[in-house]
Amino acid sequence: MELLERLERGEIVICDGAMGTLLQERGLPLGVAPEEWNLSHPEVVAQIHREYLEAGAEIVETNTFGGNRLKLSLSNLEGRIEEINREAVRIAREAVGDKAYVALSVGPTGKLLQPWGDLSFEEALKAYKEQMGYAFKESPDFAILETFSDLQEIRAAVLAAQEVGIFSICTMTFETSGRTIMGVSPEQELEELSKLGVRLMGTNCGTGPDDMLKIVEILAKNRPEGVYLIAQPNAGVPKLVGGKTVFEATPQTMAEYAQKYVELGVNIVGACCGSTPLHIKGIKEHIKNTK
Repeated sequence: MELLERLERGEIVICDGAMGTLLQERGLPLGVAPEEWNLSHPEVVAQIHREYLEAGAEIVETNTFGGNRLKLSLSNLEGRIEEINREAVRIAREAVGDKAYVALSVGPTGKLLQPWGDLSFEEALKAYKEQMGYAFKESPDFAILETFSDLQEIRAAVLAAQEVGIFSICTMTFETSGRTIMGVSPEQELEELSKLGVRLMGTNCGTGPDDMLKIVEILAKNRPEGVYLIAQPNAGVPKLVGGKTVFEATPQTMAEYAQKYVELGVNIVGACCGSTPLHIKGIKEHIKNTK
């Protein structure tokens, strides 16, 4: 696979940043599923992809984070799951052409798996296989399975990707405690996902770039042979200022932390909630000559 070949050569690859943050800035109402805008506002989604490309992103993620049947059903959109996912990949591909990789964004179902909740492993596997199967018809380059906290759920997503035939990158979200909200440690992520054959994994979202640095240190120290790392922090902890959510990490701050991640051995860097193309541009310019 070309991406892995680039990482084997020591290249650092830049991923994009937040999608939902920018959609909200451009009019997405509270309570409306971001994925619906693939159908009603495709030009807005496409423009965001283009802005990240221009900022230096080499991977753009589709607007499909909640594109599984279980999550879409909360907005009565489960009947449009194929349309939403296929259109998302088409929008991204048309926006960036062959200038960047198109990654299918796949997030949690929003439900707890047994024994903590009612969702069975088989139901989760089916939901992810359905989403990725539809998206695969439009040939994304790979999938990024992101913001997971439960090992069982991300296992289901990985197995679904393998059954469909999509290469997957995996990221889990860790709290200030150093574990996910379901108690998973970075060491467990590395051990369990590498057993499934995952070659690219790491962390995204969380509380900000500073806390993520501690997680990256653990991942880098314990990474198995042949495994590459990815890190995509939020632009700091969100705060409510004048009734508006504000993320305080500047592009310069995010770029400085990206440099620290790379020095520890991270191969793909990007950003998550609260970030913008300006943050990605800062990261790109800061580490453009780094290997």
